[in-house]
Amino acid sequence: MLDRNSFMETLRGVAEIVRTSAEPLTREEILGYFNDMELSAEQKEMVFEYLSTPHEEETAETAPETEENVQEEPDTVESGCSKALELYMEDLKGIRRYTEDELEDMYDELLNGNAEVINALSDSMLANVAVLADEYASDRVALEDLIQEGNIALFIRLGELCGIGAGSGYDVVAEAGEAVNDAMKAYVSQITGEDDSENAVVGKANLVKEAVKHLKEEGKAAPSVRELADYTHLSEEELADILNIIDNVKPVGFKDK
Repeated sequence: MLDRNSFMETLRGVAEIVRTSAEPLTREEILGYFNDMELSAEQKEMVFEYLSTPHEEETAETAPETEENVQEEPDTVESGCSKALELYMEDLKGIRRYTEDELEDMYDELLNGNAEVINALSDSMLANVAVLADEYASDRVALEDLIQEGNIALFIRLGELCGIGAGSGYDVVAEAGEAVNDAMKAYVSQITGEDDSENAVVGKANLVKEAVKHLKEEGKAAPSVRELADYTHLSEEELADILNIIDNVKPVGFKDK
């Protein structure tokens, strides 16, 4: 089974290598960094496409700036945002904008196993990632680092959703937004050195949520507290408290446009 944390760390490192390399990396060089991981052919293709494709801007030939195909930034960017975010949004103006119908079709394709739509969906959410990153950015945590963390988390979550099934009930945007938010919170805690009891509870809550998703995917039904306890190695009493917290937490992630 693929270690998500190890995969995320490797993907982050290779993305930085690709970004700073004087010469483009070949397919073999990129995938060579993942040799120790058991990636399927589809996952390898997904990784290569992600790392070899620019995600901030496209050429005029591939994405001319017309009213029909320019990705618009969310309304929240228009006021109260940082200068850094405004500059980043300028870099996104060449990205193709998809209609709601096109996005809905791609959500279904993703859930039904078409990994080829992952990059397009990732690009369609870049502005949302940036807006969320701006809320976490501070003097100690750079916006660009948060955006990178968010983009990687987005890519990974879309890959995890690929093939689950359009009838599974998963909301692609909600799942992506939650994954990005969790990644940014974790990164902020790592940089600022926060490690209090609240962060510990949040970490356990995220663990339980991931366990619920995994067990539902395997059994197609909501797991029992005993099954969750066996999977997470938490006591049933602690799980009951955490499940209660999860049920009463307002969903977080991307804001509605």
